Amino acid sequence: MTDPLSKAAQKLLSTYTDCIPGGFSDTDLPHVRFFFTDRTAPRVPLHYPPGLAIILQGKKVGHLDGRRFEYGAGSYLVVGLPLVFECETQASPKMPLFGLFIELNPTALMELCALVPVPPQNNKTRGGTYQGVEPLVMKPRMEEAVRRLIEQLCDPPQAEALGKGTLREILFHALNDAHGRVLIALTQIGQPEARIADLLRWVERQKNVEVTTEHLARQAGMSPATLYRYFRGVTGYSPRQYFKRKRLIRARDLLGAERLTVAQAAHSTGYGDPANFSRDYRKLFGHPPSEDSKKHQ
Repeated sequence: MTDPLSKAAQKLLSTYTDCIPGGFSDTDLPHVRFFFTDRTAPRVPLHYPPGLAIILQGKKVGHLDGRRFEYGAGSYLVVGLPLVFECETQASPKMPLFGLFIELNPTALMELCALVPVPPQNNKTRGGTYQGVEPLVMKPRMEEAVRRLIEQLCDPPQAEALGKGTLREILFHALNDAHGRVLIALTQIGQPEARIADLLRWVERQKNVEVTTEHLARQAGMSPATLYRYFRGVTGYSPRQYFKRKRLIRARDLLGAERLTVAQAAHSTGYGDPANFSRDYRKLFGHPPSEDSKKHQ
């Protein structure tokens, strides 16, 4: 990371001094959030929405489908669709981790993809798809655009007047980068990545209704076997594994942020049997849900 970006990053950190460690803060630009933590966190499952996670200080290590990937200061993570993967955080009070998360704007993505040639890629999985998460070091032009975005976020009038254009520029550079194909695939009707992304958005609208693989296959217009192959190729998990993990991550958030009881969290995430919920929770997180409930009460 260059010195100008590093200086801008420290200015941004001093602007968002009230950010709760481990949390996100809204900025003066829609779809852009500041994240911060001063605590090292062990490997734990997380749910990422589609977007660009730009690291300005500190380091994260991701784990997905047997892959291990690092992304630290001056790099960014391309998340092409809602994903569940395990992540560990390296940070301390003297050297906190912080950065920006830019949520993908589908309309802007479609407009820019029409201007960007599809780059050749060799990172397809065995299922014939592009996995929906890729880390990359920022190139000079993108880094300069991120520096300007930071300056604008520290000055609300600038953010309002110039921010949208700068965000568009950053997304353009991401599309032209080595893993731009991860994002471009989402806009190409008929491509497995786009169909799986549409399916995940559809499931989001179903709230806590449990859907079977056969139901998902019908919605996606695929056979169950084809759905399984493409779904695993893009997300790293089978449909059953993915949605179970996502429900349990949501339950952990309910136990923490909303301080629900274990029974309430189980019911809110579609578990009819609290005993099954506690068993699955312990298996994923390494401790019972009651431990997280007590910690936040």
